[in-house]
Amino acid sequence: MRTQKRHKGEFGYPPYERKRVIIRTAAYFLISLAVFLLGYLSTGKKENLLTIVAVLGMLPSSKSLVSVIMYCKIPRFSEEVHQEIAAQEGEVSVIYSLYLTSYRKNFPVNCFAVRGSNLIGYTEFPGCDASACETHIQDLMKQNRIKNMTVKIFHEKSRFAERLAQLQNLEHGKKEEEVLALLCDISL
Repeated sequence: MRTQKRHKGEFGYPPYERKRVIIRTAAYFLISLAVFLLGYLSTGKKENLLTIVAVLGMLPSSKSLVSVIMYCKIPRFSEEVHQEIAAQEGEVSVIYSLYLTSYRKNFPVNCFAVRGSNLIGYTEFPGCDASACETHIQDLMKQNRIKNMTVKIFHEKSRFAERLAQLQNLEHGKKEEEVLALLCDISL
């Protein structure tokens, strides 16, 4: 059975991408191993040109292994939470299952919704520092010349749902797609 391709911002993207990155990394290491064995079996010794090629092939393999480690750190996002929020999203632009990274902390956020000049997010993870996440997003928006946006991350699903309902009554903004694209760009 083939898994449907997922894109950043869709629910289920992190597990899909984790599998894809693990398969890619295994393939990279196997190719390097095959090149090394080909050189060793054809010459009978390790000192040959294909050994150098195999060692250089370990560079992209190792880089890909770092991605595997990062994707394995992403916690599992709740399907139940996704269903509840999806039932309430209405006309508001929404993205799901993002794992934002910064120099100091990482932020798992179940959902972001943007309408007009308001960006709200919900995280079910108590370890996620909402205020640091808000500051991180505001700093990145300033760097990308997105101004006058209000950012609020909620830990309480009821407060998020209440604010999401309020956003339904606001006008669409010009920056909504730009904000969502930025959030996808800064997340794993």
